[in-house]
Amino acid sequence: MEDVARLAGVSTATVSRVLNTPELVSADTRRRVMQAIEALDYKLNLAARRLRTAQTHTIAVVIPTIGEPVLNQVLEAIEDAAINQGYMLLMCSTRGDTAREQQYIALLTQQMVVDGVLYVSPRAAPEDVLRLAQGHAPLVLCNYRLDDPDTPSLGIDHVSSIYQTTRHLLALGHRRIALLNLAGPHYYPARMRCEGFEQAFAEAGLEPDPDLIVEIQQPTYETDDWRDAIGGLLDRADRPTAMVAFNDEVALQVYAVCRMRGLRIPDDLSVTGCDDTLSSRHVDPPLTTVHVPAYELGRLAMETLQRRIKQQRVRAGSLLDVALVVRESCAPPPAGSND
Repeated sequence: MEDVARLAGVSTATVSRVLNTPELVSADTRRRVMQAIEALDYKLNLAARRLRTAQTHTIAVVIPTIGEPVLNQVLEAIEDAAINQGYMLLMCSTRGDTAREQQYIALLTQQMVVDGVLYVSPRAAPEDVLRLAQGHAPLVLCNYRLDDPDTPSLGIDHVSSIYQTTRHLLALGHRRIALLNLAGPHYYPARMRCEGFEQAFAEAGLEPDPDLIVEIQQPTYETDDWRDAIGGLLDRADRPTAMVAFNDEVALQVYAVCRMRGLRIPDDLSVTGCDDTLSSRHVDPPLTTVHVPAYELGRLAMETLQRRIKQQRVRAGSLLDVALVVRESCAPPPAGSND
């Protein structure tokens, strides 16, 4: 660093600022320092810097699964922002298992040293998440609410996503509408979706049939859980005329069950999803769904965590807007089906 400073005609402190806080240095000075670094082939010793600054430049990201396209978009945004800011990611996938989730919380509060934690869609109890919030590393939550004003939370407006799809079906004349949702007493998006479902019915002066609300503990796409649940609804004498799925993956399970039973979408059953994945656009018929700003959520989450690491002020919480995407999977209910 002394050699770089000498060649650039600046102090070693200025070289340090160029490397760590370049926004505080003039463009001309940054240019001279970077030219000197390139001429001398100077490389920063990250291990030594971490020992000196007590920073790991590592961010832990706790997620429920890596198998969902929307979460992949969130992770890609986090990774893009992390690389630009000189951070590495430590991936912690809970696979929807609350016991595994508690293990990660214990590791992050007792053993792992990271500069910050991004917690996406926790299923753990508030007291467990609060324990993580009170740990040594700054925490930012995605799709979760914690009774702690010092822990910022960002999320997708899942109330609006299910409200919009349900309202769309009600406007078409459907009354027997099933909701396919994830279960979990502490899974915040699931509670939001139920709220949106009930809100749409209430605005129409109606009440949903509680027997048509199906909740499954884990997003077990590799098993027959969802297909069995969908089949059970279709076996009813008063079967639903429409199904609102909490995501596109489950909506495509509805397509598969209908195909096996010879049912036509949307003539025999209307279906909606959520997420606006690539598959939803190319399935036959194209799926009516909700577009969610997944990449934007990841970008904002990493930006908020970076501000917390720098001990800058951040907003307590915010929800990102969603938009209904109407395609061809919905139609008025079959004649006499609501009688």
